[in-house]
Amino acid sequence: MKEIATKEKILLASVQALGAINHLTTGVFLTDKKEYIANHFDGCFEIVSLNGTINTMSNEVYCHLHISVGNYKGEVFGGHLNNAIVSATCEMVIQIINGRVERKLDKDIGLNLFEFL
Repeated sequence: MKEIATKEKILLASVQALGAINHLTTGVFLTDKKEYIANHFDGCFEIVSLNGTINTMSNEVYCHLHISVGNYKGEVFGGHLNNAIVSATCEMVIQIINGRVERKLDKDIGLNLFEFL
């Protein structure tokens, strides 16, 4: 997604998608420790929901995505999307928004938060 956003010069957008993947890594932010814990999943999964934003940080494209996936038993897993491998298809819509929102690390919280220009 970062490659597409960079190529198309997308500075601010909303993202949603559905499809099928066979490998993903998600993260959960532990607010008390200010760190992410990674969870790795392999198998056949349907993307139940993928939502996020594209904006900028340090004048470079920054993608922030969350995902929920379901397996063949109907169990759902999710979190902050670190990476995924599409197994069949990924139907993604990128809704470009006029304007720009930069991100900046908030050291007190430990996350890259919106910094409205």
